[in-house]
Amino acid sequence: MKISPKTARIAIVVILIFGAGSYLLGWSPLLSVRSVEIIGAPTKESQIAISRSLNIAEGEKLARVDPRSLSNRLRSFDWIESSHVSRNWINGRVSISITTRTPIALYSEPGKPQVVLDSSGNTFATPADIEEGLPKVSAKSVDGGLAAIKVFTSLPESFSKNIDRMSAARSDNFLIYGRFEGQDLRIIWGDGEDTDLKVEVIEALLKREENKNLRMIDVSAPHAPIVK
Repeated sequence: MKISPKTARIAIVVILIFGAGSYLLGWSPLLSVRSVEIIGAPTKESQIAISRSLNIAEGEKLARVDPRSLSNRLRSFDWIESSHVSRNWINGRVSISITTRTPIALYSEPGKPQVVLDSSGNTFATPADIEEGLPKVSAKSVDGGLAAIKVFTSLPESFSKNIDRMSAARSDNFLIYGRFEGQDLRIIWGDGEDTDLKVEVIEALLKREENKNLRMIDVSAPHAPIVK
């Protein structure tokens, strides 16, 4: 089949354009990494750790920087909730935006070190300083820990500020340890129901003169509390 001169010229132009595009993407220094920006890392040390993990070198071709692969690599950091990697073809900047997990409690299981827990039930070791006032929760499972935190956050601040830690034998059987009215107490809380009533009962019991040396209050049945 005879190819017309016009068709041949079009084919040559297409090949040249394709070749030039391939060269620009794969070889030309015009489309290479000029800078790497990490946004959202909570500390300088964590930013350095992320940079080392991604290992993006200045001068590397932008076409060879795979955002999906880099995001997958960041999953090794348990404190990262999500990440987004983008390439700017104009200025050669690779941007990595990090969203960190938000701690809601200090959490421990029997025989395991204390870690941080977020609202989705993920445990992690945060690289940043842990804010003061987080509840300390021990449980046999994350579900139990989340249930205990739900109870904690439902308590009035005037009461919860006295709590040192909580434990959950089960998701419906909680213990509270803290210092209330100058007394170190273990409170058998029971399930997560009747929160307001339980607080009222505890506060009323602590006001009685005969209860100045209490060590335990059981409000698992708040209409029939037990003290020791």
